[in-house]
Amino acid sequence: MEILLQVLVGFVPAVIGFLAARFLARTRLFLRYGFLRAMLAPYGRVQIITPSIEVAEFTFAKDGRRLTSRGPRNVLFMPMAEARAIAQLIDLLRKVNRKATIELVAAGAQDPRMPTFSIGGPSVNTYSAGVLGAAFPDFRVDYPEAARARWGGMTFEAQYNAADELIRDHGFVFVTRTPRHAPCVVLCGVFAFGSAMAVEALAAASRKSPLAALFRSGEKGFAAVEGRVIGLDTVDVTVEVCRVLPVV
Repeated sequence: MEILLQVLVGFVPAVIGFLAARFLARTRLFLRYGFLRAMLAPYGRVQIITPSIEVAEFTFAKDGRRLTSRGPRNVLFMPMAEARAIAQLIDLLRKVNRKATIELVAAGAQDPRMPTFSIGGPSVNTYSAGVLGAAFPDFRVDYPEAARARWGGMTFEAQYNAADELIRDHGFVFVTRTPRHAPCVVLCGVFAFGSAMAVEALAAASRKSPLAALFRSGEKGFAAVEGRVIGLDTVDVTVEVCRVLPVV
């Protein structure tokens, strides 16, 4: 009995310490991402509009031969970097609100009553194209004619190396509202790596950062980020521009 009591005496402080550490970590998380939590708090569901590329057919190797496959129309394809961005965004939203239902939907199937995160630019996401054209008409991406985007007199140029590999990209965060006044955020880039950088910058934002202040303002806004691309990884992502925009 005495041994059991000693075990309990040692066990209780450990449990209390563990719970206190969990509570402290959760509190810090809420403080850090309070700008997102406040925006999404009135809603129990969040939707992510996924990008897609029309691929009528593709080739693959089998038994030393190259074959062609034509898949079903509802089997969609998307750039790898933007798929990674969606995974990171889901992880971020789960941290903000573990009870929220997160739905992945294709452009055209969105619900304007729900908070909306749209991944990918106009070339891969028609929903993003509609939002940018209506709310941010001065923004444009010159791809595929040129590897750059333009907004407000600024140019955001992607860079290649001698092997024709992308080594620097730019990402963009657009904050506005859906037609039913729910929060709407478009995360895109000059290329798909830029979309991943936009999500990475959002996940890395501290509560005192300009990006957090933009979300807390409740106004329409724009942010641009840049970073290096090494292989399939994005590194050194930094915020270049972050502005609250007047509602016209």
